[in-house]
Amino acid sequence: MIPQIGFAEMLLIAVLALVVVGPKDLPVMMRKAGQWMGKIKMLGQEFKDAFSQIADDDELKELRREIDELKSMGQLSNLSDEAFEEDMRALDRDLREGVELNTENDSTKPSDKEASDE
Repeated sequence: MIPQIGFAEMLLIAVLALVVVGPKDLPVMMRKAGQWMGKIKMLGQEFKDAFSQIADDDELKELRREIDELKSMGQLSNLSDEAFEEDMRALDRDLREGVELNTENDSTKPSDKEASDE
């Protein structure tokens, strides 16, 4: 568990720093402490970025492995532009035929209005 510093503890540290370092050198010491904390934060961010990059590399390796598995199974062996284009044209034809059949069925049905008029 991380110890927490309250207002009283911070006030005690400030008074001790003022007594030990003195009022003349206190701003210089605080500036140095701030620079030191900035360096620590920067190193922590670099550490975090390195782990993120390692994780991204692992994800890419996993995706490449899965693609290689699919290729070895033969599922992606015909993944060329021509084959893709032919598959898309066949899908387009099937969709158009389905739409034409639906519109023909709709036009042959009598509407509710026509049925009620008779």
